[in-house]
Amino acid sequence: MNWRKLLPRVYNAFFGTFRELLPTQKTAIPVILEGKNLLLIAPTGSGKTEAVVAPLAEKALDFQGQTYAVYISPTRALANDLEVRLKERLERCGLRLAIRHGERNTVGGKHPPAFILTTPESLEVMLSVLPEYAKERLREVQAVVVDEVHQFFGTRRGLQLSCLLERLKHYTKRPLQRIGLSATVANPDAVAHFLQGSDAPVRIATVSGKRELRVYLSLVGSKQFEDFGGVVSLWLKEILSEHRKVLLFANTRATCDWLCWQLSKQLNVPVLLHYSSLHRDYREWVEREFRQAKRAVCVATSTLELGIDIGDVDAIAMWGAPHTVSSFLQRLGRGNRRTDTSIVYAACPKWHPSGSLADPDDDLLRFVALTYCATNDELEVKEEPHFYSVLLQQLLALCCRYHLVAPDSFLKTVEKHPHFADERTLEEILEALTDRGVLERDERRGLWLPTDKFHHWQALGLFWGNIGGQESTIVVGEGKEQPIPLAEIPRQYALGLRPGKIVVLAGKPRLITKVEDQCVWVVDLQHEDAELAKYLAPPEPTPPTVAQAIRTVLTMSNEALSELPLFYDEWTYQQLAWWRYHLGERLKGAEILTEWLSGRWTLYTFAGSVFNWLLSDIVRTVTGISADADAWRIFCSQSFPLGKVLKGWDVRALEVLVQQQWRDYLQRLALPPLFRHLPERLQQSEVYSVLALASVAENLQRLSVLENE
Repeated sequence: MNWRKLLPRVYNAFFGTFRELLPTQKTAIPVILEGKNLLLIAPTGSGKTEAVVAPLAEKALDFQGQTYAVYISPTRALANDLEVRLKERLERCGLRLAIRHGERNTVGGKHPPAFILTTPESLEVMLSVLPEYAKERLREVQAVVVDEVHQFFGTRRGLQLSCLLERLKHYTKRPLQRIGLSATVANPDAVAHFLQGSDAPVRIATVSGKRELRVYLSLVGSKQFEDFGGVVSLWLKEILSEHRKVLLFANTRATCDWLCWQLSKQLNVPVLLHYSSLHRDYREWVEREFRQAKRAVCVATSTLELGIDIGDVDAIAMWGAPHTVSSFLQRLGRGNRRTDTSIVYAACPKWHPSGSLADPDDDLLRFVALTYCATNDELEVKEEPHFYSVLLQQLLALCCRYHLVAPDSFLKTVEKHPHFADERTLEEILEALTDRGVLERDERRGLWLPTDKFHHWQALGLFWGNIGGQESTIVVGEGKEQPIPLAEIPRQYALGLRPGKIVVLAGKPRLITKVEDQCVWVVDLQHEDAELAKYLAPPEPTPPTVAQAIRTVLTMSNEALSELPLFYDEWTYQQLAWWRYHLGERLKGAEILTEWLSGRWTLYTFAGSVFNWLLSDIVRTVTGISADADAWRIFCSQSFPLGKVLKGWDVRALEVLVQQQWRDYLQRLALPPLFRHLPERLQQSEVYSVLALASVAENLQRLSVLENE
């Protein structure tokens, strides 16, 4: 195929330096030029962005002076990175690229942009407030690209995005060409249906491109916690002896802070830090420094799982196992992108940064399970819960747009709406907002109108997002020529800080000098004993897919295990062998297993975090025994009659249990700020749906039957 003829006006700008197009580009370009909707699933680094933007740019040249496409990114950081990658190329084609998110806005101006880069929250602002700069721009849009679409599917942000695309289509009064991009999709048909909305069916294109994977497993530990930082540095030094640039992932911000602090003291290369609550300027500086460095370590949370350009990374290190297969795949995909091999150094830490003992066995078995899933294409399948809180947010956004709202205004504007968004439910939400003084009802016309409280909420920015979290306080560094914003910390934690306290913030010990309502002032301080900041984030649940994979690796044959691309140190080899010897044969004939182990009564379920959270609460309710749980086990100080515990737990009984532990479950689920303004019935329904109580009840009943047999 003559690709230059297909893309006569944009080929040189996008592919002029290429010897030939990549398979991903050859697959996607003809489909997009035909105007078809597409879900493109291809490995990280396979050229997906160029594969969709180049043909859209070719089409946009026929609509000069109009905004042809909106490109939606899950994060501001990725949007900023995409701007750098695409702006010059599009300008060479005579097309302008604009960006709009909470920190930047270049959509306005005399010349309309052909492409707008944005996030769901900023698209919400544009559609709801419809400022002058967006009014005509959005009316002309013909195509939408959703990057990292797997990040949205099955989430509140995903439902919001689905509604937004329907509202955008309603505003343009034309079908949208819908394009989704991802490297990791477990259920392509479901994601394609989610992306389709009320438009034409979405074609699924999957481009293979598996690289060889090598996972090096290590116990990282010391007899005393005081020596742990030195041991961690030795582990990194060994990796750096083989590699120039290492991206080190950790699962929490506090862990990232601690690792950066410890490694900076003992490594002779730059140690950088990257996570979402660091200030934008600081993150962008880190991305730039790491990209340009010849030798460096960057410690990051999931913020760098996505396609931000940080240059070629020689090796990926993971401090503790991630909780999902998709996260594991995204992380390993960031390394060695110019070779056919992904190298991962997997640490099973003996200590938490707080100084308490960790559970390296759990990390070891999860790493092995994740490697098994990655090599066998087993991804967790997401459900689509009933997110009533998104309906509330969308009703407020529509009221902002039209200065009035009614149930049928949502149903007419969002043509393809979720099945649980019936008129009765929507009216119930509007009545609750009326009771709270946010709206007032015009009985005669059957409409709801905004109040002063509504406008106050709008000024606070409460209408635009569905991301769970807490109110935050900004940390500002003193002692420079001018104050430098460093990061954000939870307001609840900041309120307990006092001048004179030493806290590790943004990867360094900082002395608190002043605490204000919206701001904590700090100065850098060299210190050996500092408190870690408390981010108060709920634990990320491990899905049943990963828990079941742990069972699989414990029971598989030695030959099958040897085929996994795993390389062990002495401890990980012996410990995995011990677990397989200890549980392997017994698990082959048992759905669940109980035993005394290390002074604790242990129940092995391999059912995932959420199921085990609920089961541990059931144990406490029925027996009075407190239980701890991870994704594949429950631990107790004493044994209990399992048959008695499992008996009689239907959906209604589980609902009562959750109500009794209501505050605990709200903390675990990271609910958005507007959730608490839902009617109580809908709050409960949303939580029950997120916890998948019907599925939990079914599994409990099945286990009860097996136990009685």
